[in-house]
Amino acid sequence: MTEPNPLLKPDTADEVLLDVAALIELSPRDRRVADNRYRLLKTHLERERSKLRPYLVDGESRIYSQGSIATSTTIVSGTDDDRFDVDAIVEIDVPADWDDDHALDLLEESLQGFPGAAAIVRRTRCVQIQFPFMHMDVAILDRRARLAIPRAGEIFHSPDTGASMRVSSNPWGFTGWFRLTVGVGDAPFTEALRRHRQDVGRDRLPVLDASEAVVVAKAEQDDLPPMIPSRLDAQQAVALKLLKRNLNISYAGAATPRPPSIYVTKRAADIGYIPQGLTAQLYVLASDTAKIMRDHLDAGTQPEDLNPSYPPDRITDRWPRAGKPGETDMRTLAEALEHLGERLAEMATAPLAEIAAIVDELFGERIGKQQRAVLAKRYDRRDTGAPILSAPRTGGIYAPAIAPASAPLVEVPRHNFHAGRAVKIR
Repeated sequence: MTEPNPLLKPDTADEVLLDVAALIELSPRDRRVADNRYRLLKTHLERERSKLRPYLVDGESRIYSQGSIATSTTIVSGTDDDRFDVDAIVEIDVPADWDDDHALDLLEESLQGFPGAAAIVRRTRCVQIQFPFMHMDVAILDRRARLAIPRAGEIFHSPDTGASMRVSSNPWGFTGWFRLTVGVGDAPFTEALRRHRQDVGRDRLPVLDASEAVVVAKAEQDDLPPMIPSRLDAQQAVALKLLKRNLNISYAGAATPRPPSIYVTKRAADIGYIPQGLTAQLYVLASDTAKIMRDHLDAGTQPEDLNPSYPPDRITDRWPRAGKPGETDMRTLAEALEHLGERLAEMATAPLAEIAAIVDELFGERIGKQQRAVLAKRYDRRDTGAPILSAPRTGGIYAPAIAPASAPLVEVPRHNFHAGRAVKIR
């Protein structure tokens, strides 16, 4: 696939996007808080008063993370607050005489009184535990059939209105497929991401109580197998985080449903590695997915993506909708992704002032303001005489933290970048 010329060397855009990625993800401490809550989930569901206890103490049932927390692509999902959504699977042998509502009924009942929870809310396919700044969506997977595919089974679709049913699912297998397909990432990108995390990483999740504070504080010292898989720093995973954040902004307040996270996650793995950098990676992910939507619209078809680890698990079983509403779903996504691609191409060669405005638009003003504050601090030279250089008409800025440039450079005037207002590079 050929990338447009502006994305061949988008140095400044890549740096800014790394800041945004570090701002929207779970910090190491937040990951420890979330990991502890997965442990509390197991303890809470196995307590004596839990109606699910008899099905969880057989030595084989598992409780584990799924979705974005398992693929290491969890992001700040709220546009007005710092909220993270994480997912868990409770895997049991569901008795044959349970109807398709009963499993979630018992799960909802058993989750009552969860430590620190603000609310327990029933959803169509899960029960949601709500904490300050975090939700945990808990689903039950019936593994009674003992399928040949590891950890495959059925989850329960139990809406307020309409028929309840079972749905083939293998979140464990999908996580393994994604992480294996994407890989760990190359060393230079991982090191750059580590530096940006040091600059901008933020702890957001408050601990539930004093006992959780102790557990979280000791987490780095305790040699416990994590409930949450290790962090994944591949460029494809970081581009996926940025895409999910952009879609949250694009669809805020919209009546049209967003594509499910698992669909864009599969697209991110299918794209493969784009060597031109993070901006190009995100651009190709957006533009290629938009083209797929346009092709389906032209052909009068819809995407039929399957879980590569277990084909009976249909990733697109609820999106897009059938008929004309589905055409609206695909057209809305195509337009959002095409706009993202256009703005990324502009961002790749723009000066910092324009990049700042694009970040606000694509990822939210709150994140944009935080990123500008970081950039202002990073390049505030009141305490140093080292120059900051700019490559004219490329948008590239160069400093000790950035790789040397081969283009002719000019010095950026001192003290011309401040958080909250635009900057012009001469």
